[in-house]
Amino acid sequence: MKPLWDKQIEEYLGPAECHVHAVRSVLVTGRTARQGFEIVELGGYGRAMVIEGRVQSTEADEAAYHEALLLPGYCLLPHTRRVLCLGGANGGVLHRLCAMPELTSVVQLDIDPELHRHSLTHLPHMHRGAQLDPRCRLEFGDPRTLLGQQPGGFDLVLADLPDAVEGSPTPALFTREFYRQIKARLGPHGVFVTQAGAASFLDPEFFASVAHTLRSVFRHVLPYTLTVPAYGIPWGFVLASDGLDPATLTEELIERRLAELKAEPECYDAATHRHMTALPLRLRRALAAAGRVISDADTLAVRV
Repeated sequence: MKPLWDKQIEEYLGPAECHVHAVRSVLVTGRTARQGFEIVELGGYGRAMVIEGRVQSTEADEAAYHEALLLPGYCLLPHTRRVLCLGGANGGVLHRLCAMPELTSVVQLDIDPELHRHSLTHLPHMHRGAQLDPRCRLEFGDPRTLLGQQPGGFDLVLADLPDAVEGSPTPALFTREFYRQIKARLGPHGVFVTQAGAASFLDPEFFASVAHTLRSVFRHVLPYTLTVPAYGIPWGFVLASDGLDPATLTEELIERRLAELKAEPECYDAATHRHMTALPLRLRRALAAAGRVISDADTLAVRV
């Protein structure tokens, strides 16, 4: 059967499963010094950032991903004044950080200034002009080098990173050594949150390994998931902290913290948090049985 569109993006969710996106138009495509990319108009999800052939964020459901990455850590913290964001060139996290009333500064470290420029041009719904906020500072270069130059004392560190594809620079940003470097930049009650790949009981290796690796560095670790429709599969996140236990995050506290924001969330509330952290039994068993500690000497890439 002939497809109804001329171009499509095929993302393999496993060795025998594929998620296909119809592409209405290509706004820009190319390769920066760091990675291949496209910004496209998808048939079902609107404008999308695609890196190394994998959909990273879309106009229709970017709020689900970005709020899942940001808001659990924000709600757990008594205040979120100083924030460090690793990655996030599209600005989806940055503009939401600017809605936090107690925020004093955000440092964003990104690997790719060219991709950031394309995002400013083609993805205005993502950044919404947040890069112009005087509280925000963007630095470009190797994230590990830039991280080592930061003074520390951050309340919240977010890793809004692309998928850890083999041959890309990203697998080195999911290792125990890198997480130790992040921990050294957190305040005594600081919180770290990272995206952790697909959350599938059929292939739990990467998600489980990120959780295992963070448990080797931090005292409190919480894996959780959320369905991001454009990804075709539930997505994994991991929250980690030495000073704050995510088990103390009550529904009352979540609703109170969310009410303090200048902009109402689109996808996250106390009921959603309860759903995100109640992992299905089969996934819990798979995460317990799979995974390893990821190190600089033995990195791990997602299976594509």
